[in-house]
Amino acid sequence: MKDVLLYMLNPTINTTINQKDYTRYARQIIIKEINIQGQKRLKQSKILCVGAGGLNSPALLYLAACGIGVIGIIDNDNIEVSNLQRQIIFKNYHIGIAKVKAGFNVLKSLNPFINIHIYENYLTKSNINKLILNYDIILDGSDNYESRYIISQYCYKLHKIHIYGAIEKFTGQISVFNYQNGPHYYSLYNNISNIKLQNCNEIGIINTLASIVGTLQATEAIKIILGIGYILSNRLLICNILQSSFKTINIKPNTIKNKIIIKSYIKYSRAKTIIVNQNIRKYQFIDVREPQEYRKIYIEKAINIPLKRLKHHNYIQTIKTINTKKFIIYCNDESRSYIASKILHKYKIDHYILSGGIRGIRKERDSNPR
Repeated sequence: MKDVLLYMLNPTINTTINQKDYTRYARQIIIKEINIQGQKRLKQSKILCVGAGGLNSPALLYLAACGIGVIGIIDNDNIEVSNLQRQIIFKNYHIGIAKVKAGFNVLKSLNPFINIHIYENYLTKSNINKLILNYDIILDGSDNYESRYIISQYCYKLHKIHIYGAIEKFTGQISVFNYQNGPHYYSLYNNISNIKLQNCNEIGIINTLASIVGTLQATEAIKIILGIGYILSNRLLICNILQSSFKTINIKPNTIKNKIIIKSYIKYSRAKTIIVNQNIRKYQFIDVREPQEYRKIYIEKAINIPLKRLKHHNYIQTIKTINTKKFIIYCNDESRSYIASKILHKYKIDHYILSGGIRGIRKERDSNPR
């Protein structure tokens, strides 16, 4: 089984660490894989937690405690006595209070130096676009399939990382979707009739399982932000606490209609261009257009690094850590690709330029319809 080595989220750091941060996060900062730079990345990251129930209760506490700079919580429920068995963020005196308001107060008392935004709403197609737009990672603590499908759809549309968790009785599932154009929730379950896990309100849940799965979801988010370890993309982790067992299964991505596969590339040099035909799995695509252009149409498996950011040291170092033989850079035509090519040549990064760019592919596709 091949693990997925991650790329760090938001390589460019635009924040600072003060003395209070040093004191509070000292046990993290002394870890060499995290250090000061990692703590800065945590501080400037933004995570939206969908739901404030059993999964996100432990996740919220740990994310707040480790110094995530902005945490959003969306939930439209009030706290009931039956919630307290597994939703450990709440206390008995919170019964009857809106979950997001109680959660805000608890997290602020735990860490007053982070920003917390609350949304006392039910997640729908009419509000999700606006809600998740300004967050880096979406932590899915929903307990119904409709919400999960909406989250999956809009995380894919807006290029957000979707960290999924689900629980029932003694069994839990965790995976990371839409990471580096990897699988999404639709890939896990092609239709609702195949889904096995049910709503915990209908079938029951042991409280410690919620804490385990929620904590693992938070851990995946932290790893992605820091650029350390391996990520549960392309894999589903299944834990059974009754048997004290963990196992992973591979997830095969579905084909998305507006993703495109290409067959021809050109290699740029001062002397000539060389047409090559190769297996695309040997290459890593880098889209040097702006994010708003990338969202409209992009090549399968492409990473979006806008040209104006490509020359920054952090992005160059990130590219160098990618375990691949060759890179293919592209834009709408070829203009920005040639500028990007000069930058990569400067750092001795071997690469190709996509002939004709996205427009060339679209013309070829339109002139040769299936």
